Amino acid sequence: MTLLGEPGSQQTLHAVSSHVHDVTQVAGDLYQLFLASPPALRDRMRIREFGVLIAERLRAFVGREFAFDAIRRLVGGADFPSGYILVRGEPGVGKTALMCALVRKNGYLHHFNIAPQNIRSSRAFHENICAQLIVRYRLSFAEVPASAVDDSAFLSQLLEEAAAVADGPIVIVLDALDEAEDPPGGANQLFLPPTLPNGVYFVVSSREQADFRLAVDRREDVYLRDDDPANLADISLYISTFVDSHADRMRERLAGWGVTRARFIDELTERSQGNFMYLVHVLNDIRDGRLGPETIEHIHNLPRGLQAYYRRHWAGMRSMEPERFERVFEPVLRLLATVREPVTVDYLEDLTSLAPSRIREVIDRWRPFLNEVDIGDERRFRVYHLSFQEFLAVEGMGLKPFHRRIALRAIEGLPGLLPPERPD
Repeated sequence: MTLLGEPGSQQTLHAVSSHVHDVTQVAGDLYQLFLASPPALRDRMRIREFGVLIAERLRAFVGREFAFDAIRRLVGGADFPSGYILVRGEPGVGKTALMCALVRKNGYLHHFNIAPQNIRSSRAFHENICAQLIVRYRLSFAEVPASAVDDSAFLSQLLEEAAAVADGPIVIVLDALDEAEDPPGGANQLFLPPTLPNGVYFVVSSREQADFRLAVDRREDVYLRDDDPANLADISLYISTFVDSHADRMRERLAGWGVTRARFIDELTERSQGNFMYLVHVLNDIRDGRLGPETIEHIHNLPRGLQAYYRRHWAGMRSMEPERFERVFEPVLRLLATVREPVTVDYLEDLTSLAPSRIREVIDRWRPFLNEVDIGDERRFRVYHLSFQEFLAVEGMGLKPFHRRIALRAIEGLPGLLPPERPD
């Protein structure tokens, strides 16, 4: 995964630009095909919203060749005629970015479970993938029947028919299976079929220790381990790319610590513990001066690991205005980590009785940690990454009081559950 930054040389920039043009053409042709499909099918697909996610996650994507090679060896391999390829790794190690790269590079059918946007149901998955299959392989269905979301029967039928007419392997990318809703009884997550026709593959991502059901006939696992030398090499490449992309400011920061570029890359690679989300936050903080010689005397004092970074940042923000942080910032942030889908400022106002200007201040100050989406004419927000939500779940009061607050609000239908006065 490499989410941010731009290549540091004209040669690299040209190579990446050419690559992006090529892979965008592959996905772009498919995108146009989907857009031209009948409304009854087009309206079931989530190509537009997933396109936004893919573009955001693949800004200057580099690395991950070891994972691409592992998947490439399995798809169409003589010893693996069909089945599930499960990409496993901890939060922040780059699973979603890898899935996005597979889609853009190869034009694969795709579905992303996105808990912050409440895209996690079997209905959303089956409507989206079944519609894509019908359009992509020109199958003789005018719509996705309502019963298709109740089990895997219709999906299995489409896979059989598509496999019969496809001129190569059918690959479906399915991200964040661990974020999908729990199935009834002993069913597979998202009602995934246990048996796939020859030539059909699901490339599925999940957290390494996630508890979900996936009972299938054939499955191979690909691991993105934080301490894998190949992963650490990509971590170093990401840091190097970022330093080159922001050369003037990063040169000043490194000079303040008295470290060379090579030493900085080695030190931050070690302190990242193989986690790219750590780099996203720490490198931006260093570039913008929030972390530097003025706040951290020596590079050895940088936080080690993502959770340590969250603890330091949380404590630092609290220490500036402790009372105001607890009254204004903390309730808003904990609610944004608790809600199942992005919410509006008005919704947060109802639950906190805070003035909208105060809520927007929290959003502005914590924007790097938040996901922002436009739904209709409304702008909505939620915590961006599962790792920050997990941090807030165990830090301090946790999230249980806010789950209760949301439940009471839904049951009672009250405009707000807190005292009506608005904190300054």
